[in-house]
Amino acid sequence: MTTHTLTLGGRRFAVEPFTFDQLQRILPAFARLKHGLAEGGLDAAREIIAAALMGQIGEAELAQLRTSLGEILAAIPVIAEVSGLASVGEALAGTERKRR
Repeated sequence: MTTHTLTLGGRRFAVEPFTFDQLQRILPAFARLKHGLAEGGLDAAREIIAAALMGQIGEAELAQLRTSLGEILAAIPVIAEVSGLASVGEALAGTERKRR
């Protein structure tokens, strides 16, 4: 099994296969990313990362972590891959197909 990691605030975190509860939080948040980071997407990214790292870092500690948009944007595709989504684009395309 491949070990996936992401870096936030200079700290490395392992991204392991998710529980159903984590997926229930992650997948709807991916759909909200289509609006871009400026229009609620940053909240969605934070929710995705918080759910993915559940048990490794608490939400309050994550909220205070000094990070960058670059680290956040690099973390999202890692989480998408581990969750079973091939890419963020595929996740967003899937939500668009459902609306039609």
